[in-house]
Amino acid sequence: MRRLLAIVLLLAAAVLPARASAPDWSGTFGRTLAINARPDGGGFDAALSAMWPLEGRFSIGATALASDMGLTVGRLADVNDGADLGEIERQHRAVYGLAWRLDADANPVRGWDPYGSATWGFYSVNDELHGNLIGRVASAGFSLGGGLRRQIGERGALGASLRYTRLFNDRLGRYMSAGVDWVWRGSR
Repeated sequence: MRRLLAIVLLLAAAVLPARASAPDWSGTFGRTLAINARPDGGGFDAALSAMWPLEGRFSIGATALASDMGLTVGRLADVNDGADLGEIERQHRAVYGLAWRLDADANPVRGWDPYGSATWGFYSVNDELHGNLIGRVASAGFSLGGGLRRQIGERGALGASLRYTRLFNDRLGRYMSAGVDWVWRGSR
């Protein structure tokens, strides 16, 4: 993961203009849903992005994310007499990733700022049992999303978003997430 972060930072330095000002910081906190694999109970979804404005309505940057897919539970039986001892966690799955992000802003509508977003990056699908890693799959993937934000103060914005994520692996194919967005514009 450290090597991947170093590659993303080197590519960002090569792509971003030398005159780039402070980045705009964008964060999302929400929930995963519509998961196309087991476990599929969903959980938290969080992302943090550093974005630099380009010409026109576009901005480019990098994002780091963590998404919880949920856990599977089973029944624990006594080895001596087979008595049911209750539920026990069998597997927990989470996704961590680093990706390029490209945003496009649309014309404001009644005080709301709609936007579209696309990412492309590398993801790690981690399976755990009681905090111990039992499986990991690295994967390329992309996401498409959008949302609405409302300006709060001179530099801030708050809103909601919906995102579809597609991973190219056999363990977890796709999922969606919905969340609350916030932006802090450092480039202004």
